[in-house]
Amino acid sequence: MHERIIAICLMALVLFSCTSTNKVPSNSNNIIVPTAKFDFTDTIPKTTIKDTSLAFPQIFEGSFVKGTKVTQFGTEITFDKIAVGNLKVSSGQIIATDPVMLNDAIAFNENFLVGEFPVELAMADINANKDRRIAFARVKFSDKPIRKWEFALLPGQTQIPLKSKEIYGYGVDAGLGLFVDQAAKDSLNKLLDKNWDNMFSEKFEDYLNYDFQNYNAVFFSTGYGDGFYATYIGRDSDGKICQLLTDFDIVLWRNVAE
Repeated sequence: MHERIIAICLMALVLFSCTSTNKVPSNSNNIIVPTAKFDFTDTIPKTTIKDTSLAFPQIFEGSFVKGTKVTQFGTEITFDKIAVGNLKVSSGQIIATDPVMLNDAIAFNENFLVGEFPVELAMADINANKDRRIAFARVKFSDKPIRKWEFALLPGQTQIPLKSKEIYGYGVDAGLGLFVDQAAKDSLNKLLDKNWDNMFSEKFEDYLNYDFQNYNAVFFSTGYGDGFYATYIGRDSDGKICQLLTDFDIVLWRNVAE
């Protein structure tokens, strides 16, 4: 498990320094903004979501619905959804990681459905500095209502509360995350070694759905870049998996009462 960094310090750093040495160019300018534009005593997000029946944390699903708004640090965040195509799941084992760390990455414990499933990004538009970032990335297996969110676990891990001071997740040092099937790992790792500069050139904008052999992988920029990000599973009332979602710490939902 990873010791949780105090959220206000993290947001202060990324909002007006944004000096990450990411390998991947971003389509969003890293703007240094005056601190007067943000109120750092305002650490509890105030969220407006049309569907009040969503399972906690409501922002996980709400961020993919147009009209959702969050007020945090004295500025408004609005959201929209980008569909980036399907992820091919052939083994039922899925990896979420920084592509730089793919060689050592392992799949989650869960057996996911086999097939092709849509990957979607929730884009956050931050009013104060006119910035746009990926807040959440998800693989959607079902349209059924989610009744419970929990951490996606690796072998040897045990479930902990969502609002635990410590979290499970993966570290990011390249400003990138991905979803890929376990069966595609070795082939993708070799391709990344040879084609990194071509795949993530100046043309890269937020995401890439990359096909190779009979597989594919979906890459996406990770919020404000480098950090440590948790992945969660959303289950329906029968305990079946509906979504696999990675949170990039744009919204401080852990400060909200359940």
